[in-house]
Amino acid sequence: MMFEPLTLIALLIAVAALMLCLWQGRRIAALGARLQRAEQRVNQVGETFQGLSAGARGQGEHLARVESDMARLRERMEQLATEGGGGGAAFNQAIRMARRGTSAAEIMETCGLSQVEADLVVLLHKELQD
Repeated sequence: MMFEPLTLIALLIAVAALMLCLWQGRRIAALGARLQRAEQRVNQVGETFQGLSAGARGQGEHLARVESDMARLRERMEQLATEGGGGGAAFNQAIRMARRGTSAAEIMETCGLSQVEADLVVLLHKELQD
């Protein structure tokens, strides 16, 4: 049984087209799987980013509260320092010393403040020089 040359060429082209379709089908399936993995990674990164963003917001709110508390403490300390009495003069001197960078230990000795009071004065007023 002899095939005509034209029929043989058409058969070869059909087989080649079928093989090309099969190869392209596998390639499309592989690319689809790769795309799915990439989408999963994007979703994971998005979830991580949302978690980090929520944490940063929480830290920002906490920092704002701490700064507000520090401002209130600083105002109260200055109010105590300006009120009359011997303690006010000691606090005024302690505040001036802290602004110059004096240590809490030296402020305790010079002004007669307790360790906690001297530490608080230094904490609240040393940063004003920065």
